[in-house]
Amino acid sequence: MTDPADARSVAFERWWNVRDLGGLPTRTGGATRFGVLIRAASPAYATPADVDRARRLGFTTFVDLRMPGHPPDWRATAPDVATVGVDLVGSLNRPPDGSVEQMLRLLLDGCRAEVARAVDEVARLARQSPPVVFHCHTGKDRTGLIAIVMLSLASVPEEAIIADYMASNPGFEAMRAALTAGGESEFMPGAPAAFQGPVSPSGAEAALTFLQESGGAVAYLESGGLSAAAIERSASLLV
Repeated sequence: MTDPADARSVAFERWWNVRDLGGLPTRTGGATRFGVLIRAASPAYATPADVDRARRLGFTTFVDLRMPGHPPDWRATAPDVATVGVDLVGSLNRPPDGSVEQMLRLLLDGCRAEVARAVDEVARLARQSPPVVFHCHTGKDRTGLIAIVMLSLASVPEEAIIADYMASNPGFEAMRAALTAGGESEFMPGAPAAFQGPVSPSGAEAALTFLQESGGAVAYLESGGLSAAAIERSASLLV
């Protein structure tokens, strides 16, 4: 059986976990829109052919969810590329070690303003210049968290959100194999131990449960400082 995520994945030589958030079912009977939001791993390792392909696809607007301090990549000297940085774990500086479930709940609880800002920036840029690519390092944890919030806003059922979350594992394994074979001394430097392996359904379930306990994605984003109008803009983005 073909994995539905395959139809949403965009293949590159050395850019992994690039996946459109379109084509997912919604509770209203429709589907999320293609060509608006792209989730991905860091494009820092992209080959020249990858960069050309990204430009042809219109992947030139990025939201970088990583901490500051990463070496500049090809985007730094590309006049046609715009990158906005949102340090998703800024309030925590560096998350303490714990299980993936604990870590995701900790990020949602302790970094409400950062999560809200990331969602707002993604939505703002996607309305101005779609598609928008949002990414962290491997495209599964911080990126997965923002995808969970965005898809919850779009009324995507939990089982489809979890399936999208799990679809990052093949790309993660391919990225790890490629970079460690290439002599990377640390595949995920500074990352908590819980985030250095593949994802599991329980991680997405923990994040979704936290959103429910917070009153839903809308109430959660309000607690992070987003206005009702900004939340509505984000909620209508994919539908």
